[in-house]
Amino acid sequence: MPHMIRAAAMLLLLTGAASAQSALVEVSNQTMVAPFNQTADTVDDWDVHAADGTKIGEVKEVVGTDASTATALAVDFEGNGGFADRDVIVPLDQFNFADNRLVLVATAETIAGMPAYND
Repeated sequence: MPHMIRAAAMLLLLTGAASAQSALVEVSNQTMVAPFNQTADTVDDWDVHAADGTKIGEVKEVVGTDASTATALAVDFEGNGGFADRDVIVPLDQFNFADNRLVLVATAETIAGMPAYND
């Protein structure tokens, strides 16, 4: 019985993550990414750094609730700094942009709980 409960819980988690991603679309290249005051086209392919300056990934896509509203970045984590090697949807409020550098403020543990990005 405990195995069935765990299996059901995993199914709910997986379908929730899939639903979260299906609600997001790639934004148009001209869409402004407000927190960074840059267009989506500019933000695509930016390096993502940890607070200590280590490069931990790269922006794959800017995504949002529609083609003109950026709400998150799809980040390709490279397996550095405790972050698993996978693509993840990370909300914009989990980043700082200063000195021309995109810095992730979320921890590896927080990122591990975020939905995967499947392009």
